[in-house]
Amino acid sequence: MSSYAKKRVPAALSMAVAMLCGCALQAPPEGADLLRQAVPVLEGQPAWVNDAEAGNPADGWLATFDDAELQRLVREAIAHNGDLRLAEVRVRQAQALAAIEGSGLLPDAGVKGRAGNSETQLLSIGASWEIDLWGRIRAQARAGQARYAAARDDQLWAQRVVAAATAQAWFTLIRHAQREARLRQGVAIHDQLLQIAGQRVAIGAAPETELAQARNARRSQVDALESARLASSQAAQALELLLGRYPAGEIGRIASGRELPPVPPAPQAGLPADLLDRRPDLSAAAHQVAAAFDMRQSAQAARLPRIAISAAITDIRSDVFLLNQAGSTVKGLNGSFFAPVFSGGELKARADYYTAEQKAALIGYGNKALGALGEVEAGLRAESSHAGRTRQLQDRVAESRELVRREEARAGIGASDMRGVLKERQSLLAAEMDCIDAHGRHLQQRIALLLALGGDWSAAAG
Repeated sequence: MSSYAKKRVPAALSMAVAMLCGCALQAPPEGADLLRQAVPVLEGQPAWVNDAEAGNPADGWLATFDDAELQRLVREAIAHNGDLRLAEVRVRQAQALAAIEGSGLLPDAGVKGRAGNSETQLLSIGASWEIDLWGRIRAQARAGQARYAAARDDQLWAQRVVAAATAQAWFTLIRHAQREARLRQGVAIHDQLLQIAGQRVAIGAAPETELAQARNARRSQVDALESARLASSQAAQALELLLGRYPAGEIGRIASGRELPPVPPAPQAGLPADLLDRRPDLSAAAHQVAAAFDMRQSAQAARLPRIAISAAITDIRSDVFLLNQAGSTVKGLNGSFFAPVFSGGELKARADYYTAEQKAALIGYGNKALGALGEVEAGLRAESSHAGRTRQLQDRVAESRELVRREEARAGIGASDMRGVLKERQSLLAAEMDCIDAHGRHLQQRIALLLALGGDWSAAAG
């Protein structure tokens, strides 16, 4: 290589590096800027409308229910749930795509050769590099990294959703099992009432209609019991699907005889603006906004001229006299320039598409953020309602138990017969089932609120 060519190579490389560093990419909207653009209603809302506990939500909420079986089931769901396995694959796909989209930042290099029975053998080593003058490749690579980050956050959110759904399904199964147990007791009471009605009709103390009414009342109770059994079976199958098991309904056996755990103290709710940083699904949506922003920059830069440099070293071995005399090794460095003039409107349409995509991502983030805020407000409102209703029903159960005790005492001294005792026991069972339903729904609502607040189920998080 001549001395002129040797001087020209580092000069060209220095110019390329200078051009590469000369065009900085714009930063996508984030933080307060993103909130102003996507969720402007938050500017005038410093606190929750409904009553909320002060302080930031804590992780490890699953342990607050003090149910070892539930914790085991959640771990099984995290390990085997089909949706989570799919989310894991999506993360790997996004990681590979990010690597593909970032590969343009590095030079392409290759080796080409030809050998055989011909008179000429050739071996060439070459490399080429597009100077990312306008940031087209850098924006595309950054968008790939943003999509990869979004996929990881989506996977994390999916884990939290599965954990919450598993807990809700477990409590639903226990609630149905408790109702089924009470309804079996109800059928036994109706059996006693039917027997008493038969005896009364037999001795002429009651008309036949009383016996018919007792039979129909028992049929209604048996029908309610069958409905409860079906609900229990369906709840068991739903839980097994979350766990990645075959939906045979066999898990219902481990819920039999269990009681619903107490509702833990109300969680701390933090501030509305802080919610957007805590929830992985909102973080994923923010990454999607950033990806769309960078893809718009990349599409706009694609309409500008491109500059590339390439270099090659070629070794030629030939029996042809002229080639042999010319020397065996050829070195070269060159540059290329391409300016798009006409592409049928493709480049402009692509830029317009990603401009609209950025607006759509921003609107989508705002809608998701507003929905998340609504979930928390609804959960906070439901907390006070469920707590009040549960207290009322607990008082009703206590009063019904006292009425049963008094009626049993009256029957014991002959002031009343067994029918009065059995009817009070029926009222007690009805009150207990209403209390069980309210308690179970309160637990489910609590889990929905914990999920909405963005806390992780695992104490090991963070």
